[in-house]
Amino acid sequence: MMTADGELLHETAGAHDRLPRWSPDGTSLAFLSDAVRPGVSALHVLNLQSGAVAALGQIEGAVEDFAWSRDGRELFVLAEHGPPAPADEPGADQPACGPDPRVIRPGQSWQRLYRVVVASGQTTAVGPSDLSVWEFDWDGLNTVVAIFSVDPSESGWYTAFLGLIDLVDDTVQVIHRPQWQMSSPSLSPGGQHVAFLEGICSDRGSMSGTVNVVSTRSETAAAGGLQGGTQLAPDLDLTGLGWINDQRLFYAGRCGLVSTCGTLSLGDVRDELWRGAAAVREVSASADGRWLAAVKETASEPAEIAKLELASPTRGWEAISSVNSGLAGLALPLVEPLHWSAADGLDIEGLLVRPRESGPEERPPLVVLVHGGPTAAWSYAFPCGNRNAALLAGAGYAVLLPNPRGSSGRGQQFARAVVGDLGGAELNDTLSGVQACVDAGYADGERVGIMGASHGGFIAAWAPTQTTRFRAGVAIACVSDYLSLHYTSNIGGLDDILFVGPDRVADYLARSPIAYVNRCVAPMLIVHGEQDRCCPVSQAEEFYGGLVENGVETELVIYPREGHGYIEREHQLDLWRRVHAWFDRHLAVRT
Repeated sequence: MMTADGELLHETAGAHDRLPRWSPDGTSLAFLSDAVRPGVSALHVLNLQSGAVAALGQIEGAVEDFAWSRDGRELFVLAEHGPPAPADEPGADQPACGPDPRVIRPGQSWQRLYRVVVASGQTTAVGPSDLSVWEFDWDGLNTVVAIFSVDPSESGWYTAFLGLIDLVDDTVQVIHRPQWQMSSPSLSPGGQHVAFLEGICSDRGSMSGTVNVVSTRSETAAAGGLQGGTQLAPDLDLTGLGWINDQRLFYAGRCGLVSTCGTLSLGDVRDELWRGAAAVREVSASADGRWLAAVKETASEPAEIAKLELASPTRGWEAISSVNSGLAGLALPLVEPLHWSAADGLDIEGLLVRPRESGPEERPPLVVLVHGGPTAAWSYAFPCGNRNAALLAGAGYAVLLPNPRGSSGRGQQFARAVVGDLGGAELNDTLSGVQACVDAGYADGERVGIMGASHGGFIAAWAPTQTTRFRAGVAIACVSDYLSLHYTSNIGGLDDILFVGPDRVADYLARSPIAYVNRCVAPMLIVHGEQDRCCPVSQAEEFYGGLVENGVETELVIYPREGHGYIEREHQLDLWRRVHAWFDRHLAVRT
């Protein structure tokens, strides 16, 4: 761990350290590290005077977040763990060499808040034991606001509510029950208001929504949350917010493909400070309210920490780190925005990534990369919007990154268009984008492939069962059967949002690729992580079995130890080689 000017503060071999935060007096640095238990983050404190590093608190679970008190004497800690077996339960004291069945029960894991005294490490649980905490904010004194759920599983986040913790009697007062999902609760400096984001969201940690502000005063909260609150800038899809002072917030978000940031007052006065073709995330404000800091990247510039002066925003973002300077200046493929009309005339946009070198009359094969979610969106991220796009374009393919209906960045009405119509309008919008590329001469319409992961994996499996447009597909972490997925996924609560018909079984099957697998003729490469809990590996196995039964060329690749994403470098390299070979085999040659 180092300062911005390169001074080494702390080094732990083999450990993953994150979220470094200074104590209010600047004498200590708290951070999360898995140095003690690999893969399980624990709270550590570095004493900057003595140089000593120590684990802090008696918390058995994995620490996810924390906050300092104003006097620096305490920390509030959010940790995830499973309950111990009751002492009187048969086998509770079974020796380690005994039976090792995997036992699953409702409520087997939850997230709780803890109060930790820095000097002694004394740890006390905060809040009711029967509620899970997903995110929180603390004013450093007496007010704690958090997103809670009764359901302790990952699905519980989809039905969570906003509440205040009474630190005296450990009760929770509900101040808002949302229609959709929430994230980023933030207390005003004076503790009188809490701002948060609300919107349809597929995955915890990837929220894009509208700013809402509610009062923490008991008489207003008792009136029912937003009945006494305010919705700010409802036309914006925001990804981050925070308070500058008691009347003013900063925000960051997306407007279509580009990013934006600015300030909002409680009177709903908006001041957009910056907008540009970049991806901006993890935005925060300096303590004096003069600067915004963020991780900023573009399609051609790797991520760095940058700052924006609020008083002089026209100067733009100024990089203050050079962590990825070795990646700057790469000869990357060409990236440009692309607009087209959907079948009903609605304007749809995306990114087109093209090879740098091709013959003057050469129309390259086209690969459509479908984003996840469905409420994610492609943007100007490094490299070329997506690394698979950069790799494929570098290998001679044109690549379309579409943001069809259901994507974030164009307001909640646009994002919610996917509700009750999974794989419907979003697929038609994507097909219109393919035709636009062909009509403009960017690609060969006879050599089109499709690829995606998660929800993108669902579309990559679904599309070849609904159209013959695609000559080959790669489905990663896919969904093939929504009926079985709903009862085996750890986020089955998402299905309750996306499917709204009265007959859920019929609706699940109507949008399941496996139900139409006999229509598929495109060769399919199916890739899955063996430990995936969001989309269990049985989804891939089921689709593979259906394709084999119907005589479709297919291949199933399962990576051990991997979950919903692939971490091990050799697996990442192997995946790219397989994707490259698959598309070369089926798209590189004209028929």
